[in-house]
Amino acid sequence: MYKWFYNKISSKGSVADDSIHLLTEKEITYIKRRENITIFLAALIGAIMVLVLYLPQYWWPHLFPVNRFHVPFIKDTVEFSVSAFLYGMLLVYAEIVLLTFLNIYCAHEIAFATGFINHQTKFTTEKKQLLLTIGQEKKTKDIKQFGIDPYSGLSKGSVFLMNLFFTLKATLSNLLFKIFVQRVLGRYAIREVLDMVGIPIFAFWNAWGTRKVLREARIIIMGQTYLEHFKGDLSQFRKLNGSEKILLYDTLQYVAISKRDYHKNHYYLTKLVLEQFEIALEKNHIISPDYAQRLNACAEDFKKLNEKIMLIGFVLDGSFSVREKARLKALNKNNVITKKAEDVEMLAANFIYGHGLSDQKL
Repeated sequence: MYKWFYNKISSKGSVADDSIHLLTEKEITYIKRRENITIFLAALIGAIMVLVLYLPQYWWPHLFPVNRFHVPFIKDTVEFSVSAFLYGMLLVYAEIVLLTFLNIYCAHEIAFATGFINHQTKFTTEKKQLLLTIGQEKKTKDIKQFGIDPYSGLSKGSVFLMNLFFTLKATLSNLLFKIFVQRVLGRYAIREVLDMVGIPIFAFWNAWGTRKVLREARIIIMGQTYLEHFKGDLSQFRKLNGSEKILLYDTLQYVAISKRDYHKNHYYLTKLVLEQFEIALEKNHIISPDYAQRLNACAEDFKKLNEKIMLIGFVLDGSFSVREKARLKALNKNNVITKKAEDVEMLAANFIYGHGLSDQKL
């Protein structure tokens, strides 16, 4: 269904110029306008779905009979409507489909505006699949095939709890807000008021989620085009010896652990570097205990190459967290990187807004 929708999206014209790893003001304005429209529609869908969920239950209550069920080991009973639950699940599915259509459409528009695809290349398997993956918010773990694991060192329980929190954030915030309203309004907080509280909550989360997807689309698309540009620089570098290849592998793992995320751009960066320097793949690469000391003792040109790859890795996902700033300070202290946190933040901002990653600033 999503592939069919993608194929049907019209490609009327492009505002892209020849410099595909940089965006002009015209391209940036075009992309922002498309993103703002999509975000507004996502919020509108969230608000409408709350109304569609509850209004029929007010108007035709006989269609949603409530039954009382005994809870095992507890003397009390709970009220539950099977038909209302099934109706709600149907609406959730419909909302997800509509939001995915919106995401795919805008990802296509961003790709077309930046020159990542054109009338012919939009149907190539790799680019088409990438844009569909972005639109469907799929997280791929492709980077693990290179022995790189962003969650290396974390327990499975920590990873599970982190993912569970992000999955339930909309539902939890809606529940907490309902409790707050009930406490404030007391006995005047009738069911209709509590139900309608969900309108701004789900409108906000839809808008926030769609904005996040579109930002991700822009970052992945621009990241790929920049890495094509960076590939030319890597091809001019000398051959590496065995020790240098291990250190470069360490650098890629260090970036992944710093990010704690399976980001598509980190996969492309890792794939590019490993293939370019013909580095043998490992099932599970572990960073050398004396990584910083060994890197400081190596040739100056190789040290600069690692610094450049590390800086690119830090900004390729468009974010630079407090945790990463702390790790950067440690790298500064060990003389692995000379750039400060404010320099990396500026690089990330330039990248996000389409101004590229200046070689003079890396």
